[in-house]
Amino acid sequence: MSDQNVSETETADAPLFTQAELREFDADDVEAGKNICKMLSLFFFYTVIVMGISVWVTYTWIFD
Repeated sequence: MSDQNVSETETADAPLFTQAELREFDADDVEAGKNICKMLSLFFFYTVIVMGISVWVTYTWIFD
């Protein structure tokens, strides 16, 4: 028949990840969160700069 006859209890009791892998996942999540915050800050700063430039250009076109 099949060589993959494994009882349900054997696979259900085994942890999916080791403690070292879980710590590594946590460290990776922290690093990803920091990088996402940096990217969002840069995008916000870029938006403020572009908005300021467009306000200045519009102001000079209207009042010059």
